[in-house]
Amino acid sequence: MTFDPRPICAALTGESVRFVVIGGFAAAVHGSPLPTSDVDIVPARDGDNLERLARALIRLNARLRTESEPVDVRIDAAFLRAMPFMLNLVTDYGDVDLTFEPAGRLAGFQGWDAGAIDVEIAPELVVRVAALDDIIDSKRAAGRTKDQFALPFLESLRDAILSRGSDPSV
Repeated sequence: MTFDPRPICAALTGESVRFVVIGGFAAAVHGSPLPTSDVDIVPARDGDNLERLARALIRLNARLRTESEPVDVRIDAAFLRAMPFMLNLVTDYGDVDLTFEPAGRLAGFQGWDAGAIDVEIAPELVVRVAALDDIIDSKRAAGRTKDQFALPFLESLRDAILSRGSDPSV
């Protein structure tokens, strides 16, 4: 399977899911040179949105990601509502991580959505992408080795954006 974030995001937007792209793919949208192999999202947790999210995940043939083989599971709003923090999935287009409470100072979807911007990632495919400063804050708070490795690149990207006179918070 080849990772392609566009059909993943297209399925989510096609079902009108309210979500913000965070993590490595969001950093790449901002211009990060670091590779990524998944789409991390923070979805809104209201019942209607979880219903739409479940439909999109079913369209993507989502399965639970495990250390060995993906596991089939019934994905519906109740299943998604029961997930306290995160859910790691495999789809036909690559991995999707649902993160309901990412590391950092922001709280859930509303916190992440406040600073997010709309970005066209493919013709007629617009998604909400987390602010670069919010991505940096989350990676710093997570403290994982891979996040610590990414911080100098992301901070350098932010500095380059600032030197061009742009706002790095978007």
